[in-house]
Amino acid sequence: MAMGAYRAAAELGLTVPTDLSVIGFDNQELISENLHPAPATVALPHYGMGARAIARLQAVIDTSETTTGPAPQEVLRCPLVIRDSVAPPPRY
Repeated sequence: MAMGAYRAAAELGLTVPTDLSVIGFDNQELISENLHPAPATVALPHYGMGARAIARLQAVIDTSETTTGPAPQEVLRCPLVIRDSVAPPPRY
């Protein structure tokens, strides 16, 4: 999506980050290394997501619980990785 935003901005004659700030999702390093300026991103906590999934699975196994409804939702911290695609805030 970030690559598409960069392309659309260029087609409209806009520059990143002067005219437009871009923030991606999932911290894809291959993308950030090849887009200029490097896009800021929200990093997914892959290890934490996996750890929570295993803990939930283990709880189901340990209690012989049968699940019929939706899985419980949890919120995990997703850090913002600031790179050069975000303009600094204006100074007044």
